Amino acid sequence: MIEYVFKPSRLVKGKRIVSRLYSGAYSLAAGQRARRVGLQTPSKSVAQKMLRGIIVKAQMEREGMVLPREQVETAHEPLVALLAEYRADLLSRTSERNADESTARIEKIFTVTGWRYLGDVTPATWVGFRASLVQSAKTRRDYQTSIMAFMNWLVRLDRVQRNPLDRVDQISIKGKQVRPVRSFTDDEIRRLLAVAGPRRLAYLLLLYTGLRRGSARQLALSDLHLDAPRPFLLTRASTMKDAEKLAIPLHSGLVDELRAAIPAGASPDRLLFVRSFPKGATLRLDFRRAGIPRKDGQGRVVHFIAFRKTFQTLGVRSGVNQRSAQALLGHSDPSLTANVYTDTAALELHDEVAKLPWLGSENPAAVPKSDVAIDAQKPEKQAQNRHFRDVLNELIHLAQHVVTEGDASEKQWCGRRESNPGHLLGRKEFYL
Repeated sequence: MIEYVFKPSRLVKGKRIVSRLYSGAYSLAAGQRARRVGLQTPSKSVAQKMLRGIIVKAQMEREGMVLPREQVETAHEPLVALLAEYRADLLSRTSERNADESTARIEKIFTVTGWRYLGDVTPATWVGFRASLVQSAKTRRDYQTSIMAFMNWLVRLDRVQRNPLDRVDQISIKGKQVRPVRSFTDDEIRRLLAVAGPRRLAYLLLLYTGLRRGSARQLALSDLHLDAPRPFLLTRASTMKDAEKLAIPLHSGLVDELRAAIPAGASPDRLLFVRSFPKGATLRLDFRRAGIPRKDGQGRVVHFIAFRKTFQTLGVRSGVNQRSAQALLGHSDPSLTANVYTDTAALELHDEVAKLPWLGSENPAAVPKSDVAIDAQKPEKQAQNRHFRDVLNELIHLAQHVVTEGDASEKQWCGRRESNPGHLLGRKEFYL
């Protein structure tokens, strides 16, 4: 353990200048680097007493007998100020959109619960707020994820000893999706495009890129690379949900639509959709004009995510492999692509089932015999099979005749160079 007071000094133009005020240095364990503290007093005895008090407090903090100074200060700091620091840290790690959404949820929690300081945060008030939410289970879980991330961030920075909400159970959303989404049918897409007017390009872009609404709405002309040998668009990380760039190949039809819509000489910084990108209410109005029911008989709805689901479903119907579809949608989990974004009800599964043989007939004559293939062969194929069996039987009878006739026949066989079975005729394995 180290403990001493001293007056700092420094060289100024070759002359050592000693400070008038004392500082101290201490460590709490052997081998630990000494920590220096300013004591701001010219009296050595006063400095020694102050340093002793600092050491005792540090020892008590280490043993958990008192709160560290950072935690004491944090306890008296308003939660909104702490949230501002948290948002600044989020912006360095994720997209602005994610940071805004997370902080907006936390601000609503503070407003409804009346939390102003960390001492106000209790499991009971949080559970009460969560129970008051009328949104879906997924939305309630998003609120819990946001507040838990904020509190755990304070713990990691040693601003609080522990998360006061860490023992509250997480909300499960398994089997509680309240708005299952379906894909559009081909006819619905055609009717929607027919009534879309200036929003036609936005709907086509959503349909043939699989982009989320927020990412598509923020596309700039500089994101489009239409003159490349293989045209594509490159999203900016700040516009993506996972804060990562994504290169998406563009369909030739969409490339033609984009080229026709972009005015000549437009600035690369100009947004692709200045006023023509639809809002939710506009999309629902277009649904009514196109005669598209927003909810089907199974309770599934269509909204902006339906374009993304239709993009994946069209890909499956067209033979796009699973790995490519996952990359195009920007999914890290392949099961999300296959199970959530593929509308199996919209796939042409009827033709696949029709390929199976029917084994449920009550007429035995209709059931294929065991020596005939289950899938009916064509007459030409059946004739070829009969011819092959006839030739094979003739060869077998000829071989047996050669063995029965003896050496004379064997010599005749041996005289043929290319099909000489003479060396096999004495073996039992040759007999069929």
